Amino acid sequence: MKEMWDKRYSESKFIYGTEPNRFFKEEINKHSVGKLLLPGEGEGRNAAYAAKTGWQVDAFDYSNQAVKNAQAFFQSQNVKVNMKQASILDPQEKPSNYDFVACLFLHLPSADRKMVHQYLMDSLSPGGIILLEMFSKKQLGRTSGGPQNTDMLYDLDEIKRDFEDFEILYLEENETHMNEGGLHQGVAMTIQFVGRKSKL
Repeated sequence: MKEMWDKRYSESKFIYGTEPNRFFKEEINKHSVGKLLLPGEGEGRNAAYAAKTGWQVDAFDYSNQAVKNAQAFFQSQNVKVNMKQASILDPQEKPSNYDFVACLFLHLPSADRKMVHQYLMDSLSPGGIILLEMFSKKQLGRTSGGPQNTDMLYDLDEIKRDFEDFEILYLEENETHMNEGGLHQGVAMTIQFVGRKSKL
């Protein structure tokens, strides 16, 4: 899997574009700046945007090539981001106290997701915000992006179940028009979630 992503990121830069994800941009602008974690950040488009607006950003990606591309992008944008190579299944660092954690289109087998979701929750400070956008199971058969494997797609019940201790600020399954580089193009079905960790 790692070799596949390295090859994909080496063949063409910015395969998901250089602009931040629209849902992420709209949501993060509602919050005071602080510490942000971006797992599976790819070539750094969301990290660069957040750093420009004052966030202290930590990010990682499974692909060495994605990290190299991202670091060059950060330099070209004159922003500071702490980005490393790591897998979300073995992040190598203990969860820290982040104010905001965002995970965008990071699709994993269902057997791994509860553990990953727990890591994301543990990474938040009390009162911290989590944001997810993933392709829903209704994306199956569409060519606008995402894996064509129902086990790697999401549904609303899974989010409600895994984040049952969080305050749900927003949770919707939406039909949206994707325009993110060459690999996310066209009408797609996604699940968007924003939740808040208890302050207790």
